Amino acid sequence: MGVSSKPAHFVFVHGGGHGAWCWYKTVDLLRRAGHKATAVDLISCGRDHTDPNHVESFLDYNEPLMELLSNLPDNDKIILVGHDLGGLSVTYAMEHFHDKISAAIFLAAMMLPSGYPLTFDLYELDPTVGQYIEYTFGDGVQNIPTSLYVMEKVQAEVFYHLSPSEDVVLASLLSKPIPLRILDGSTIEFTPEKHGKIPRVYIKTLHDRVLGPPEAQEEAFLCDPDNEPTEVREINSDHSAFFSATKELHQHLVEIAAKYT
Repeated sequence: MGVSSKPAHFVFVHGGGHGAWCWYKTVDLLRRAGHKATAVDLISCGRDHTDPNHVESFLDYNEPLMELLSNLPDNDKIILVGHDLGGLSVTYAMEHFHDKISAAIFLAAMMLPSGYPLTFDLYELDPTVGQYIEYTFGDGVQNIPTSLYVMEKVQAEVFYHLSPSEDVVLASLLSKPIPLRILDGSTIEFTPEKHGKIPRVYIKTLHDRVLGPPEAQEEAFLCDPDNEPTEVREINSDHSAFFSATKELHQHLVEIAAKYT
């Protein structure tokens, strides 16, 4: 079983453009170690066939995670893990299902203050990457875009520069446009009595080309004194640690499970 002798149940939430598929190595390692591992596809992602340009809000996008948590048995507490934009889903779930979450893990993920507006600015990429973004204007070119897709020609360099080539190919075949109406200016509110009772672990990705160096990640995502992580860890990976540092990520996960369950 490794570090933890007690089986844990991990639930994984992918980031922008990804799906449950991106966790395949991590899910496999955890299951082989005797843990339960579940990865969810949010709306328009992975195996879900919803047109990303028809996703109307963050709540719609996040509904599969809410359904999964709603259907958990009362005595089944999980460790919830989010990557990238998946941090928004984790934050929302912590407030609404605090009694079902024993720990929350933010892997290079958005960890925003309560009430921070969800806007398009949250997904600003380096200008050198911006020129390789394809936008879709589902409401007409006179309005803001309804989805974006980072072209395959720069995906490896930006998201997966330390990842195995076969995983880069997998991502190029399965990644999808990111629905942008989820960044509609709405806010995620949370309270010390619910969200605040759950241990929060932030894992910095040391060679990240999306969020930047560790100090930039701290400035951008750990900036709220009322939402400071219980623990901060580091992992020697690119933005996609589930590909580039699979075993190291697995070790962190089982250690966190042993500590907080």
